[in-house]
Amino acid sequence: MRSAFFKRSAALLCAVLLLFTLAVPAFAEGELPEDGAFFAVGYRLSVGSSTPGRLGRGSTADITVTVKNVSLTADTFSADQYDFSKLIDSFSEGTVKVSEESKGSDPLVIKVRFSRMKYSGSGQSLRFQITRKDTGVSQLIELTIAEAGGTDEKSDQPAPEPQVLVSCSGPQTPLEPGQEAEFTVSFRNLSDLELKSPVASFTPSESLSISGGSYSFLLDPIKGKQTGSVKVKLKASDSVSSPAQSLQADLKFTYFNNVSEAQATASDKLPILTIARGGEAPPVVLASRSTLKKPIAAGETASLTVTFSNKGDVKLLSPVASFTPSDALLIESDAGSVLLPDLDPGQTASVSLTLRALPEITSANQSIQADLKFTYSAGGTMTQGSSSDRLSVPANPTGSSSGEGAEASVPHIVVSDFSYGGESVDAGSNFELKLHFENKGTLPIENILLMVDGGENFTLSGGSSSFFFASLAPGAGQDQILPLQALPAAKSGAQSVALSFKYEYVDGSKRGSGGEDIKLSMPVVQPDRFEISSPQIPESINVGEETVLTIPYVNKGKSEIANVEASVTAENIDTPTKSQYIGNIAAGAGGNIGFVLTPEESGPIPLVLKITYEDSNEKVQEKEISVEIFAEELPMDPIPDGDLPPEDGEGSSFPWTPVLGGTGAAAVFAGGGVLFALRGKKKKQQSAASWSGWDDPDDEEALANWNEAVNAPENTEDFEEIEEMEEMEEIEKIEDLEDLEETFHTGADPDEWGDPQEDTEREW
Repeated sequence: MRSAFFKRSAALLCAVLLLFTLAVPAFAEGELPEDGAFFAVGYRLSVGSSTPGRLGRGSTADITVTVKNVSLTADTFSADQYDFSKLIDSFSEGTVKVSEESKGSDPLVIKVRFSRMKYSGSGQSLRFQITRKDTGVSQLIELTIAEAGGTDEKSDQPAPEPQVLVSCSGPQTPLEPGQEAEFTVSFRNLSDLELKSPVASFTPSESLSISGGSYSFLLDPIKGKQTGSVKVKLKASDSVSSPAQSLQADLKFTYFNNVSEAQATASDKLPILTIARGGEAPPVVLASRSTLKKPIAAGETASLTVTFSNKGDVKLLSPVASFTPSDALLIESDAGSVLLPDLDPGQTASVSLTLRALPEITSANQSIQADLKFTYSAGGTMTQGSSSDRLSVPANPTGSSSGEGAEASVPHIVVSDFSYGGESVDAGSNFELKLHFENKGTLPIENILLMVDGGENFTLSGGSSSFFFASLAPGAGQDQILPLQALPAAKSGAQSVALSFKYEYVDGSKRGSGGEDIKLSMPVVQPDRFEISSPQIPESINVGEETVLTIPYVNKGKSEIANVEASVTAENIDTPTKSQYIGNIAAGAGGNIGFVLTPEESGPIPLVLKITYEDSNEKVQEKEISVEIFAEELPMDPIPDGDLPPEDGEGSSFPWTPVLGGTGAAAVFAGGGVLFALRGKKKKQQSAASWSGWDDPDDEEALANWNEAVNAPENTEDFEEIEEMEEMEEIEKIEDLEDLEETFHTGADPDEWGDPQEDTEREW
């Protein structure tokens, strides 16, 4: 056997050596480079100091390729021995520079940098070859530049301007007068383009200021879907005029739109909650003028007295009056403003003016703008206040004669009717403002220009904000429909849309111009979007045990809701708080209202949950939910098994005889017992060769024989004789068993079976 094994091994070894000998010349014939293979392991794309997310046609970028060769080391490689040349691919122009990265005996790693590469707009491949100068053997390296835009048509079109989401986070409590707090303004780039050189600038409202003196900040480039943020410290002034303050945030940036570099700006006004100091309302000041004997004519002078009356409840300190005349009037005075004495509530102060009309008066509607600035005490804090009124001055336009007593007829436009589709306008909804305006003058008007300004609460939902009408006859009217949208953040209450009319008219041989500024007010209602979900009821509720019932809520509206209260009404339930005051819930906020309940009786218990609050329109709203809970009695503790009383009698009293069906079934069990006895005995004989059976556990002699058989040494010849004897005994037992089964199956009477032999019964 061993000689055959060695012969086979030797033959196999010879075959392997023969194949190796034949293979060596085949490898030797190939043109493998002596210095191993170069392969690219990665690349880096950069434009200046940033990494672009995508290259468009005509874009210029730097590409640095990492090349490795495991057959060369850094100390055996010299870049002067190789020529690195770029092939025709998706890029053009550029220069090549090679630098080593590995040191000493480490495997060779080099950086091949292609500078100022221009993307052609087609494909995504970069191909170059490395040629050894002395042998002329070249190796091709090709990469796929994933950032290349490819051949889609979209690369020819400028990308849309990136959308930027501006948000602000800061203290949860409003700023008090004189308090300073830090706010974080975040700019979220919603596009896939990179925002380069972003500059954030901030403009706070009148009662806020930025600590530190810097209002502009340079941010790091913001990649697509990323966020840049700036921390700004705001300080509230000692006298906050209004709790609704704001921070204007502007972000100017540069981006690549697939064609060229472009600039854009993202702006938003961020609300800053403050607490206004003082409860006094600003005082009301009224301005009036004296009566002129006749309209002022061109070149004439007239004396006019302007009176300021304090209609408020606080004293006006250091009031300063200033006046601005219209285009055809002059005020003959050396001082531009006049300091008046302090005005107590109900007092008045007057200023005398001398007016001079210019040589040419184009309109009969002349006026003087009267402004009064003053200081008043608001809750112990000195606060600045102002009042402004326009006082009309009648005049005769140039060309009319004052002696004739006839004033030039100036046409006026009046909006006689308008509607907006209902009793109110929901914030965030689109609606049509239908208006009807008329020419109330006696002259026709021409070249009518209507301009619409929605202010902070309305905007045009489509089209232009200006409308042109060729002419309108005296007494004639014109209908116009304005598609408007109430902004989602519009304030509740009466809000106005400003209409500005400009027109021309011809009075005799002279052409004049006129204008009307009209405001149309309409009530804006913030939709009530305070939602309450179904109460969360525990799975099990027991009588006498406390359980918690929670009601989820969320304010999906754009405004805060106030004075939220919750109450529960039920019978057979004890609760420590049947009514709760939640307070105010900000826009977008949510939470849970919990009630601790203790059922006093079992069974179904109906509950009524009621929540009341004031919506953004200061109307009391009420939401009611009816729910039913089921209370159960506490379950009894189970009795342990050890505490059960013992059963009467000893042993089992189950009637086995009827179940077994009499003697026949007993005989079957007897037969089964014979089979088990035979198998059990055979196993024992295999374990102890000298053992012949043991039925009586009290037989001391049999026990001694068993121990002796177990401890006896093994003897092969004795075992063979024992096996032969066991086989003979097994044959005899099987024959006896067959006789017994034959007797049972033939239906013989068990009483006729007779008594078995003593030794047979023991073996069974």
